[in-house]
Parts: sequence; C-alpha cells; structure tokens
Amino acid sequence: MVDSVSFGPARLAPGLRASGALEAAPKRESALKPAAPHSLSLATALAQKGPPFDAEKAASLRAAIASGTYKVDLGTIADGIIRFGGQDLG
Repeated sequence: MVDSVSFGPARLAPGLRASGALEAAPKRESALKPAAPHSLSLATALAQKGPPFDAEKAASLRAAIASGTYKVDLGTIADGIIRFGGQDLG
C-alpha cells in the first residue's frame, strides 16, 4: 500500500536547522562501560599498523591491468555478493 502525499508546510528532518546545519545532539549518559586498558592498547596498535598491504600482489595486478591480461571472474564476484547479501548487518 502506498502512503498518501500531503502538500502542507515543509517540515525539517529531526536534527536539522533551516540552514541545513546539524543541531547539536542532546547529551545523554552512555550505558557503555569504559574499555579495559589492554583493549585500548591493542586497538591503538592495530590502528597505527594500518590495513594489510601486499605490495607484490598490487604490482602484479597493476601490470596485468595495464597489459590487458587481467581477467574478471564474474562467478567469484557474484558469489561474494550473495554471501554479503545473506549477512545480518544490523
């Protein structure tokens, strides 16, 4: 079923000002407990290290793309999309 559309006065989305700027969110107490110090140090170490990067693999992919020999495996891409679509992201 489709909701009806009304043509009344314009209303801003919650949290927006007429200028389009976001209003400050009301402060509320967090129910989360502070993380243990060792968890923070591990998170900090991982953040500083950055994502894994294989320079050799990147160079070989770059060369294959440049030479036109890189082949896209559509079946593998489709399988990944199906697996990702089945995940509960909420």
